[in-house]
This record gives sequence, C-alpha cells and structure tokens, in this order.
Amino acid sequence: MPKSPDPVVTGPIQRSSGIVQMGYVVPDLGAALDHWTKTLGVGPFLVTSRIDYAELHYRGKPIAIENAVALASWRGMQIEIIQQTSGDDSMFTDFIARRGGGLHHVCVLSDDLNSDLAAWQAAGTTVLMGGRTAAGIPFAYLDSDPDDAGRVIEIVQPSPGLTRFFARLDQLAESWDGRDPIRHV
Repeated sequence: MPKSPDPVVTGPIQRSSGIVQMGYVVPDLGAALDHWTKTLGVGPFLVTSRIDYAELHYRGKPIAIENAVALASWRGMQIEIIQQTSGDDSMFTDFIARRGGGLHHVCVLSDDLNSDLAAWQAAGTTVLMGGRTAAGIPFAYLDSDPDDAGRVIEIVQPSPGLTRFFARLDQLAESWDGRDPIRHV
C-alpha cells in the first residue's frame, strides 16, 4: 500500500506544539479512572481534588468553579480527565448536560498565548472559556466545536514548572509497573 503524504497543516494550529493531550470531561472521576487504569492499562494518574484559578471566564462572563483533575501519560500523549465538582455553569457542566461526558478537547502548547489567540480570532474562532490558574498559567479553550464532538482546542502557555510536571508524567508512565494507579497530589 502506498504511503500517504504528510498532511498539510494550515491556519493558526500550525503555530502550536501539536496535540499533546486529550481531555475527557466526565460526571464520575472515580469510574473514569477505574476504566482507564483497569480496562485500558493507562497510568499512573496524578489526581488533584481541586484546581485553583486566579481568573476564569465562560463565554465572556466571570465564573467560579472547582474541578477534580487526573492526568497521566500514555506513549507520550497526556490523558486528562476532568470532573467539575461545584460552582457556576461552565463548558464542563454544559458538555455533561448535552453529551453525558466523553472526549471534550485536545490541548496544544503555546509560547505566546495572546498572539495565538489573536491568530485564531482573525480566523473567526473565539475563546469559549479561559483564564489563568492560581500558579499564573494562562490558558484558553476555543469555541471550535459547536457539535460537542471532542474538538474543542485548549491552548496553554506552560510555565517552567508545568513543563517539568509534564515531563514527570512521561517518566512515571515509562516506569509504571501497574501498582499504585491513582496517586493523589
């Protein structure tokens, strides 16, 4: 069978790192972790019961939410699982209400989030939800998936600490022997 040509990537996504993460939004983090670790053999997951935000907005309005988040690496691809545990309506609660959960977004990394967002806006794609974590990490989820089919694009401008954390995920996955699949941080 002839080899397919490399795809031509155009538009603002070509400015990014490429997809580094698949993000799942679920109504039950424990059940999702059970599936990913036992059925799919992915792990270990590092789990935090809460992500703190310095600022957060959804469709242009300030919101306050709490999320439990689990992250693992599988062959270099991060798997993120998010359960919103309280707070205002958000893209996460809306996705759960409409779809019941599942693949929600893919994540790319940016050296300059503001410049990348300007390029996306010039191409007609706006920010659905975004802000900055309490650790100062800026991020944006683009309004790129009106059908809720797992095509929201998250752009993160990582800090050196987040970059080290991502490398740690890869190292843990490479040496994981199946024990301690869920590790609370």
